[in-house]
Amino acid sequence: MLIHYFKITFRNIWKYKTQSLTGIFGLAFAIACFVPVLYWIRYETSYDSFHPDAEDIHRLYMVEKQSGRINELAPAILARKLSEQYPAVEAATSFMPEINNCKTPDISHIRLRTFNTDNTFFEVFRPQFVSGDTQQPLLTEFSLVLTESVAITLFGDVETAIGQQIQSTFYFFHPPYTVTAVVKDPPLHTNLPFDALLNFDFGISTGPEEIQWTQTVAHMYLRLNSHTDIHKFAEEIHDYTIRTEVKPDIELGMLPIQDVRHHLNSDVPFTLNFMRVFMAAGILLLFSAIFNFLNLHLDLFLQRLRELHQRTVHGATRKRLIGQMLFELVCSILLAILFGGCLVIPAFPPFAGLLDLPMDMLQLIDFFLICGTGIMALMLFIGWITFRQLSYRAMQPLSKGKRSGQPVWRRITITLQLAVSIVFIMATLVVMKQIRFVNQKDLGINRNGIIQLYGLPPYMERSLRTALIEELNTIPQIQTITTSDFEPLHKAQSIKTTSYVDWPSKPTDENPAFHIIFMDHHFAEMLGLKMIVGEWHTEEGGNKVVINEEAARVMGLTDPVGTIIRMSEIDLEIADKMDDLAIEFQIVGMVNDFHTLSLRNRIPPTMFRQSASTAGGRIVAENVLYIHVIAGYEREVIQRITSMLPDIHPTFVDIQLRTMDDLYDSFNHSEQAGMKIFSILATVCLLISLFGIYAIATASTQRRRREIAIRKVVGAKVSDIVRLFFREYVLLVLIAGGFSLPMAYLAMSYWLQGYAYRTNIPWWLMTGMMLGVILVVWLTVLSQVLKAANSNPGEVVKSE
Repeated sequence: MLIHYFKITFRNIWKYKTQSLTGIFGLAFAIACFVPVLYWIRYETSYDSFHPDAEDIHRLYMVEKQSGRINELAPAILARKLSEQYPAVEAATSFMPEINNCKTPDISHIRLRTFNTDNTFFEVFRPQFVSGDTQQPLLTEFSLVLTESVAITLFGDVETAIGQQIQSTFYFFHPPYTVTAVVKDPPLHTNLPFDALLNFDFGISTGPEEIQWTQTVAHMYLRLNSHTDIHKFAEEIHDYTIRTEVKPDIELGMLPIQDVRHHLNSDVPFTLNFMRVFMAAGILLLFSAIFNFLNLHLDLFLQRLRELHQRTVHGATRKRLIGQMLFELVCSILLAILFGGCLVIPAFPPFAGLLDLPMDMLQLIDFFLICGTGIMALMLFIGWITFRQLSYRAMQPLSKGKRSGQPVWRRITITLQLAVSIVFIMATLVVMKQIRFVNQKDLGINRNGIIQLYGLPPYMERSLRTALIEELNTIPQIQTITTSDFEPLHKAQSIKTTSYVDWPSKPTDENPAFHIIFMDHHFAEMLGLKMIVGEWHTEEGGNKVVINEEAARVMGLTDPVGTIIRMSEIDLEIADKMDDLAIEFQIVGMVNDFHTLSLRNRIPPTMFRQSASTAGGRIVAENVLYIHVIAGYEREVIQRITSMLPDIHPTFVDIQLRTMDDLYDSFNHSEQAGMKIFSILATVCLLISLFGIYAIATASTQRRRREIAIRKVVGAKVSDIVRLFFREYVLLVLIAGGFSLPMAYLAMSYWLQGYAYRTNIPWWLMTGMMLGVILVVWLTVLSQVLKAANSNPGEVVKSE
């Protein structure tokens, strides 16, 4: 019986190959698009979910009560206080991430991503130990825990690493660090990547508590009891710092560790809105292909209704008819899934490269199998319901069967496919329009011929920096060099902003956050900033600041030059009690607003300061050089600098060089990736729809040959027949656009809300797109319509 069913199945696939293969390949392409998108969404939303009992781990952060500004950092003392006072807190830890240049007797330089912490880290995160002390590995100061890959790189194997010493060249005054344990490397999808854990706290956990509360420099995580009511606990600690009066202007916020990446991190390339739009797009594409597949296959069974009826005449029961149709459907679905799998494997590497995804083929195959199983179950369920009705019709005499030119369900499925295609095309056009808007937006600075040299240690011997600049000045194409801590990002880092600023006539109920940029006296000239009023910093420096236009607006200063302000890194009332923590500055100038952040965020009120810290011959703050070169020589200069850096100092091998254009273009990485993926999805979806429409149009014109012949006999012209079909398919496109355009408009408007500076969605864009879809659909079916309209009515009537 099965062999017989196989023969029938593949004989009919070949007989009706246009419709069959259109459905099979359409579903295969949809699977090949959907599975990588599903893999990406899952990867992006599973950050740090690998920790044991990850649902109990939460990130603590601070919110300024007046301004609402979020500070991802917190005082280290807070972890200890919460752990002591709240039984729900099983463990609390704080740590300071930093880059630490180190060396061993055999390796002259290695750059380690280090967390300065203590043993509480292991109580919260519980990394897997490979070797060494598993109980108290960070018991003594300057003890060090390495990851497995670093231990093998430095010492050959994990056992040999235990007891070895590593010297910091970043903190050359530190004694050697002693390796006490080795742990497994953290997976790639983590917000907490580290190479080493070091017991060293810079004094942030010692000294008077009043001072400790001012040290807002640590990342903080809590492990709560699994039975804790999370929402109730969050409400309890929300005003903890206000009730205890340690920070009366600060409230506490809490996030599950899995939500940190997209709710708290400042520089992720893909926003949550972006991924939601893509997830919806992938689901729409898949359902469009499923509708198309079922539509075509149900139409095939309708065309074979006479064959099914003959089987009932020869004794076939409804149950056997349903079984045969389900068997044929299963074979077609399996073929589609098989072809889809063959497409997923080669399609995934370029997709992963576009989104910077690690490639885990086993996990991809798991997603593919789960997706294929789900599709099979859904389509069999729909098929079973439909085949019951179809088998009932097959049991009736053919003279009683309904014959119609275009069943309602077929029109509905075609309309749904067109609707999904319109949504994708609309999304692609809006993304392209936003990219064009971003590329053409005046950023307020001169980017031509400027190279960023990034990666210098923030604490570094002045002689070494001087040697670097002297070597750079030997390159004839270099015109100017300036130092700064300015780095274009998607979002301002909390460590580079402050709300502790006071000025004359400041409202008591306002506490805005100001972005602080440290730089030297060449900064404005190099970036082409325009002085609106006053003057830029001079080489002499001093307690002076230059502000941007937004800062003047926020402060309500129409003539800011000469205004005296007070600024501190901590609360001004506390700073007044301590020497040198609240400093007075004079505003000496105001420059034009320019985009220090991506267009996702508004230009923040910004202050430009010169660094005055040169204690011990070491420079604090500026760890970025900007190099102005003759336009057109950027790539040549980058190559030359890259080759000379290791000769100046071994640590300079990690320095990164990028043009200013590349820096700002990197802000558009998600949009560029989105445009490419949406374009692929739109193309695949539209092709699925068009092939489906073509197959349906072919079958429809075959069924309506008698109707067309009769119309011609009674006087209809070819143009009348063409116009009849044209109205029918245009109506389907208009219906599809009628309910898909509002959805697409709302979805893309929601996506655009993620940009402080954005384009609009004009009416002509939607109108032009609809006209384009109508034209493409009509060209798709035109050949079949003309063929039917030009047929000989006499021959048709005779054959029918």
